[in-house]
Amino acid sequence: MRRALWFLLAGGVLALLAGWVVGTRPDLAAQAATPLRQVIGNEGVAQLETAVFTLQDRVRQWQYGLGLAEPAAPWEVSAAAPTAEPTMLPAASPTPSPTTPAPTPTRPAAAPAGEDNLPATPRPTQTPLPTPLPTATPAGWLLPPVPPFGPLPGEGVWEPYLSGPAGQVVARRTFLQPDPERPYALVAVVAFDLAQTDLRFVLGLHEPALADGPRGTGVIPAGDKQPGQLLATFNGGFLATHGEYGAMQNGVIALPAKPGYATLAIDESGRVQLGEWGTDVDPAGDYLAWRQNARMVVHNGETNPRVENGSIVTWGGNINGNIVTWRSGLGLSQDEQVLYFFAGPSMSMPTLATAMQAVGAYNGMLLDINETWVHFAAVRPAGAELMAEPLFPEGMETNVDRYLRTSGRDFFYVVLKP
Repeated sequence: MRRALWFLLAGGVLALLAGWVVGTRPDLAAQAATPLRQVIGNEGVAQLETAVFTLQDRVRQWQYGLGLAEPAAPWEVSAAAPTAEPTMLPAASPTPSPTTPAPTPTRPAAAPAGEDNLPATPRPTQTPLPTPLPTATPAGWLLPPVPPFGPLPGEGVWEPYLSGPAGQVVARRTFLQPDPERPYALVAVVAFDLAQTDLRFVLGLHEPALADGPRGTGVIPAGDKQPGQLLATFNGGFLATHGEYGAMQNGVIALPAKPGYATLAIDESGRVQLGEWGTDVDPAGDYLAWRQNARMVVHNGETNPRVENGSIVTWGGNINGNIVTWRSGLGLSQDEQVLYFFAGPSMSMPTLATAMQAVGAYNGMLLDINETWVHFAAVRPAGAELMAEPLFPEGMETNVDRYLRTSGRDFFYVVLKP
């Protein structure tokens, strides 16, 4: 009995210490996780991470519940941002803008064999708005505002974020508060106009890769790394040890594709596709790159029932979907003209899915998780140089220019169309 009590006490102290390290120096915690996996394995690290993230979330809930902390917008909201739904101008194409169907809340189906089947967590439902086709008019590219979930000023308003050399808006951003239990769970969303921008993918120098498999360069080509051309960089997916999800760039297959898994593919023409490999994404297609990561979060306008299952196999690589932590994801509109990047702290998988549905993502996938790896930077010209600006001033400030240098991990970047 005495020995068991000592073990419990030691475990509690270890969790508190790990929580402090993760909260103050997440980069050190990430570095420590790699050798720790060699000692206690992926499952042991997953259990430790689960304890730390749960403790952090309980502390935050306590702080906000007692009024010791108040939610705030993740960045300074522009006073010039429109506060009413903009009047959409006619699209350049006569093709009508598709309307994303409203999600119908259903009781989650049973998880497939080999995956956890935890009780569903209720999510706020919202009817997503239609995603307009981009226009080539002087008024610029507009998106309808998203009905806010909370009281923060600026929530759901798409403000101009990234522009081309001529001042044309090519990306907008907003934030959402989709978790009613966690007002601090802010989801930042960046929307790219794919009529004006191109998405690129880079394999990391070390990840993802098999022990004896090919690797990438981890470098943005010099032709794309130019002021006024390079617009943004953001993280890729899981380490190879967390699922061995497929990844390819310019014919180099670091990991083979797995049928049925969420895949972002870029073909030779620059078209971006997001769907299941073998169902929506043709394995016989000619692609510049593709990256897989877990299962679809939103598929053909519907939330994947597995989102509510909290499966450790499906949604974390190493932690289950009900655990709240930094998460990131990608979404694509039904007409494939708007690419959405999602990121934020204290997110569960249901929270991420809710945000995807709210903005009108017809298909959506999970990218990486945990504060160290979830990263987005706007790239601004500074004379002949490039300056990286984090999407979240707090939480993404470490190594903000990580993808402007040689990266050990895979990542995406966005450039202006020629």
